[in-house]
Amino acid sequence: MEYDSLPKLRAETTPWPPDTAFRSQWKNLVDSNPYISPFCQLEWMELGIGIFGKGERILPYRFLDPDGKVQALGVFQLVKEPGRWLSRTVLRTIEYNSQRINPFLTSNPNVMAAAIIALTETVGEPIDSFDFFKLDPLDGALQEVSTLLSKQGVSHELREFNEQPYFPLDGSWVEYLSERTQGHRKRIRRYTRKLQEQYPDYRFSRYQKPDDFPQSDMTVVLDEIMGLFDKSWQADALDKRDALYDMKRFYVGVAEEFLHNGMLDLCTLHCNGTLIAFELNLIGGGSVHMLFGAYDREYADWSPGNAILSEILQDSYTKGYKRVEFGGEYLDYKKLWTKTSSPSYHLRIHGTTLKATVKRLLSR
Repeated sequence: MEYDSLPKLRAETTPWPPDTAFRSQWKNLVDSNPYISPFCQLEWMELGIGIFGKGERILPYRFLDPDGKVQALGVFQLVKEPGRWLSRTVLRTIEYNSQRINPFLTSNPNVMAAAIIALTETVGEPIDSFDFFKLDPLDGALQEVSTLLSKQGVSHELREFNEQPYFPLDGSWVEYLSERTQGHRKRIRRYTRKLQEQYPDYRFSRYQKPDDFPQSDMTVVLDEIMGLFDKSWQADALDKRDALYDMKRFYVGVAEEFLHNGMLDLCTLHCNGTLIAFELNLIGGGSVHMLFGAYDREYADWSPGNAILSEILQDSYTKGYKRVEFGGEYLDYKKLWTKTSSPSYHLRIHGTTLKATVKRLLSR
């Protein structure tokens, strides 16, 4: 089959864990990618796979042009998903706990479309679908990819996956407050003022590099925030102790790994001699990505979660960040803080198995 409007790419698998050559190629593409985020980092995926990948088959891919030059990279997992009657074989993205992601490490929609085609033609076993979740719109490039696939007759669907709120840090904190309703503006100011008036030792801290931690050792701070998480409603919501253990292990690993590449942003709020709230975030491309946080329920009447969010926003304006990504779903309480959001997408490439063909026909 010819794809006249797209570059000709050849897909090849590589071993997992990745070797030195793959790591070097990944870094080169990351450094040249305008859509960079912490979730593009190979270390992020390695941590997720190591903790949450319960035996799935991991498939790293290179996509090479006719001259043998690497044009795109990707890491995927091959999984069996339960169906109504039979299981489905799915090749999907690695997106554990991620926000919006780029499924192929390339910023060029033509190259991405060509890589998708090369991937579907290379996998040496029947696949019911290729599922790429939580995709960043890539400033319209993702829609271009969908259009290119349609032109080449590639059967697929591109649907909105979820809506993710963010704060565009235009102007100043004062200007941000002026755009809120009078009632919300008063509440925002009250979140921190009440705590400061009640507790003279009120302290907001932001750790971003080793020297920010006492004795340049983050261990005490990590132990403290994980101790608070153990008492949080988020921990209570996890139905198994193994899930709690894995989540804590994952975010400790994230903090340790991303501290050394300058992408960690760990924020804490203390008063009354104790930690009452924390947020573990990552920084990339001028954005703060909020990932993992909790507050002390004994101080719930003081709204410590809102107080630390207010501190993070104010300090992010001061530091000159472009935006703060709220992360997660666009829940109602988040709309009080921002009306701005970005969708993430699910791109499904239909497989050619009998099950996939029957399902596609029945869904029409």
